[in-house]
Amino acid sequence: MVRDPVCGMEVDPDKSNWVAEYNGEDYNFCSESCQKAFIKDPAKYTEFRPMGHKHTGHDGRIGGCCGGGMGRGMFSYVHIAIMILLILLLFIQRP
Repeated sequence: MVRDPVCGMEVDPDKSNWVAEYNGEDYNFCSESCQKAFIKDPAKYTEFRPMGHKHTGHDGRIGGCCGGGMGRGMFSYVHIAIMILLILLLFIQRP
């Protein structure tokens, strides 16, 4: 697996339909829109980005380009739901 340089999503290079070459290196993308964004300005997506860089989400997906948001980071929606259920169970009194 490789990481889409535009949105940060993991991509299987053997199954990806969208590839672009830049400075002698191939980059794989999760979608045509990511490929087009990369081709428009490849330097924007290949230069070093320190932690805390400003970014926006990708096609409305939660997680943004870093993949650190809800559903892709430390806590997934399933983890949050389980924690809420456990908390509710602690406060429900059984007769």
